[in-house]
Amino acid sequence: MVQKYADHIPSPLQNYIKNKDKASGILLLDATFTKIKGEDMGIIIAYDTNIGVVDYWFDVTENATAYNYILQRLEKSGYIPICIVSDGSSAILTIIDERNLPHQRCIFHLLKNLRITLTSQGNWKHPSDHILYSRIKGIFKTNNLEDLLERINKFRKFERIFSKRKQIFKWFWSVLPTAVLHLSYEENVPRTTALLENLNGQIKARLKTMRGVKSEKSLDNLLKILFYFRKYK
Repeated sequence: MVQKYADHIPSPLQNYIKNKDKASGILLLDATFTKIKGEDMGIIIAYDTNIGVVDYWFDVTENATAYNYILQRLEKSGYIPICIVSDGSSAILTIIDERNLPHQRCIFHLLKNLRITLTSQGNWKHPSDHILYSRIKGIFKTNNLEDLLERINKFRKFERIFSKRKQIFKWFWSVLPTAVLHLSYEENVPRTTALLENLNGQIKARLKTMRGVKSEKSLDNLLKILFYFRKYK
């Protein structure tokens, strides 16, 4: 009965087409994974900050081709992204670079990777690394451009003190533009992928007791129902 019910409700893409005027153009991209008959299956999801899920696609891995296909489908339906928010996976970076789209990197993932680099078994590799981490975290979490400029100027002085951590500074300057891009928009561009991470958590919670699904069609129907009752948000 549940599977049959899903055939009579709109997909997220159909819902977007009916609500184009409500879209923010701020698009979160990410993937989560489940199993179909014991085999891994990726669920690639596109999430507009106003409407919610606007499209999704299945693939065996998280790859650039799948993300590219979703963007093509959205573009053909009239969706014009003004900014992409992502965790910075190589698959997403590829399609963002190809389209030259503005990109906000999730600062939670950036800081998580930085902490892994600076620690070993939960301990800081160097006593000063905790200070370095805190300074970078403070910059990434800045709430306005005025404070950002002040914090960056102070941070430049740190670069001379932490001369042995050149690789960390090289990484910092390379990711800084995408870590603070949201400050350049009047629209509310999220600085993390938390909205989509929460949705992925709900998908996993519903699939956990099922230990996967029997077919791609069953998974498709399950997601349609989940997104429908969430009103695509």
